[in-house]
Amino acid sequence: MARAECRSDRAGLKLTCSNDRALQLFNMALGAILSSNEDWVPYLEEACLLDSGFALAHCMLADYWLSGPNSILPDHPKVSVHLEALKTVDLSVTKREKCHIDATRAFASGSRPKAAEAWKAILVDNPKDILAIQVLFDACIDLAEFMLMRDYLAAVLPWWTEEDELYPFILSYYAFALEQTNQRDRAEELARKALDLQKKTPWAYHTLSHVVEEDRDAMAGVDFLTSTRQQWSSSILNGHITWHLALHYLDLGNMEGVFHEFDTVLCDQLQPDNLFGLVDAIALLWRLNVAGVEAGEERWKKITDVCAQHVENCTFTWFSVHVMMSLAHGKVSESAARLVLAERLLKSISEYAKSNTSTDCKVADVVGVPVCNALAAFGKEQYSEVVSLMLPLKYDLVKLGGSWAQRQVFSVTLIHAAIRSNQLPLALALIAELKGRKPKSKRLERLLDEVKASLGDDMQQGPIRPITLS
Repeated sequence: MARAECRSDRAGLKLTCSNDRALQLFNMALGAILSSNEDWVPYLEEACLLDSGFALAHCMLADYWLSGPNSILPDHPKVSVHLEALKTVDLSVTKREKCHIDATRAFASGSRPKAAEAWKAILVDNPKDILAIQVLFDACIDLAEFMLMRDYLAAVLPWWTEEDELYPFILSYYAFALEQTNQRDRAEELARKALDLQKKTPWAYHTLSHVVEEDRDAMAGVDFLTSTRQQWSSSILNGHITWHLALHYLDLGNMEGVFHEFDTVLCDQLQPDNLFGLVDAIALLWRLNVAGVEAGEERWKKITDVCAQHVENCTFTWFSVHVMMSLAHGKVSESAARLVLAERLLKSISEYAKSNTSTDCKVADVVGVPVCNALAAFGKEQYSEVVSLMLPLKYDLVKLGGSWAQRQVFSVTLIHAAIRSNQLPLALALIAELKGRKPKSKRLERLLDEVKASLGDDMQQGPIRPITLS
């Protein structure tokens, strides 16, 4: 097949593509993936059908299915079809495309960090490579490499101008990276600038959600997200930003608001192939669970019915620990079915940790297995065991990935385990540490006051019930 080497993508970078419509679809996908405002996968699937040798389209789809929110194994047809297609195009593509193919293969071999280094190298020579910007962004979230995210985005931004249609979306990515590296004032400034340029910039709203989470009163978060909901609710981030809104309601003790957001938005995301949505739903209800707030077995069952399908499919530690939360809620010892599933998951993640099939296996070994055991222990009311397992990991939990706001679920679990095991001085210290990062949190203030009151002036330990937020 004759190849047209002089074609260019929407950023002006040369690529190999033999079909005009396929190129148009690829450009549409590039815009859609950055904007997070529509599903771009069908565009690329059609592009690959129109041009079976379209290297970057195959890379983009393979990278997507391998990434954290999906975590599909390389031998799955959704991935393998693209890896096979790339074998036939190696000799007929540009240098940049060859680098992308190498990165995708590294990713498929289980080395997400190696793939990230390859994408970073691509961006040094091609700072307007939209695909590399996006896949490296996703990898940084999976790896919790937010300094890398901040630095590579700072390096590419000078090559983009406000006249570029996609500039606000890249700027919002940079704002998020700044927020995650504790530069919240600058993050807020750039997120608001992105919104001035383009109102429908989901990652700008997401970034501001994080700023409010750490620096503002929860009511300010509710007001901001409810007043702007029309701008972000149609985006792919709708569920996750709704999760942030539910956290603000939780901080205020507004359980009606929490359950409304779960029932009307988060519940709709409970699909086996929507790992991102499942994590949001699980983490929200687990925060209620450890605090002693009953979410209702009907809500939990909707989650556990889906998670049961992932018990023996450990491919991403971050997701597996959340699956364990869904199984360990309440008193797991009173549910024979969930207890069996929890044991199967522990066996599965232990085997995965020893398999050495990807760099994530080490994460599973060092952090994932003990955290899963700790979560199972919480469900068995073995709270001292939870503390023994999780406290030594306090500064290793970042290896699981995710944002700081997402990883707070582990801090909250440890705090309530300390309270329930009557280790009140430890609980007080942990609450104070977390409140240092969230000084205006009403929930932490209430919890801090209750533990201090139970301890008394002489720091004598006494019984205390978990705080009830309803």
